[in-house]
Amino acid sequence: MPSSSNLFDWQVPLSYNRVMSGSAPGYRNMDRFFIQLKAGESLALSAALQRHLRVTPEEAERLLRQGSVWDHGRQERLRDGNALLHDRLLRVDRPKFVIREYVLDPADVKHEDEHLLVVFKRGGVPTQPTPYSDVSDLLHGVQGYLASRGVAYRPAPVNRLDLPAQGLVLFAKSKRCETALHRLFDGRHVRKRYLAATAPFAGAPASCVIRSRLEWQGKEKEALTYVRFCREHGGRFFFLALPQSGRTHQIRRHFRERLAPLLGDVRYGGAAPGGDLWLLCFQYAFPHPFSRERFSVRYVPPAWQEAMGLEK
Repeated sequence: MPSSSNLFDWQVPLSYNRVMSGSAPGYRNMDRFFIQLKAGESLALSAALQRHLRVTPEEAERLLRQGSVWDHGRQERLRDGNALLHDRLLRVDRPKFVIREYVLDPADVKHEDEHLLVVFKRGGVPTQPTPYSDVSDLLHGVQGYLASRGVAYRPAPVNRLDLPAQGLVLFAKSKRCETALHRLFDGRHVRKRYLAATAPFAGAPASCVIRSRLEWQGKEKEALTYVRFCREHGGRFFFLALPQSGRTHQIRRHFRERLAPLLGDVRYGGAAPGGDLWLLCFQYAFPHPFSRERFSVRYVPPAWQEAMGLEK
């Protein structure tokens, strides 16, 4: 049985045995409310929430604390329940589930040097703040982690992963590094590798390139993904995917359209809710933005190694 290093080190070949071509997102897990105070009316923010949403003081405080309440005109989150409001339009993005503050497990830090951080994102954790919360995401956890280590810079994620996907996310520890990493991505100097799994299906190609134009929020752009079949194990087909562009849900949409839906993909595969999405971003390779030496970081969780029947 091949080792994981041999399996994952596939380079993009010069030709393929098969070429495929093909032709707004919303938040279903929250309710949105607008509160407009009457002309001349003055009311504390917490009292306004309690009155118009019919919630308890504790529930109003929770909405404020988790970042669900907005000044709609200024597009700013509001926190102070005692703040006095005058003729202001409020927006409340109320989640349909309990929000828990995300605290980064240091074991999920897969690389750290003086310039950058590589963190493993678990499935179901947002990469960055959502309309309904700015405390339950990976960014919040990373900012807390860096603050605890005396790093004053508050980063943004350099790359992002879909909510249900797992994998590595890059964070810079300075604005200079963040700018340099964005330039590497924009110049396509970053190699990204994913693992994906489907149910077995007839006619699975040994390798292929999937090219199509993908539409997202009214804009259509070219998308290109290289795919290689890895193995069948445990009733699943495993593939290595190398996206050459960064379109929203690119791998998931390409697999659904030209191969087979990814296992656990409720949005694109009709899978039953509750299962994990079988999509993992497991490796990044690029010239380090400061040393210029070849930098590579790889992490395949034990659960994936076991599911694939790999040697450890």
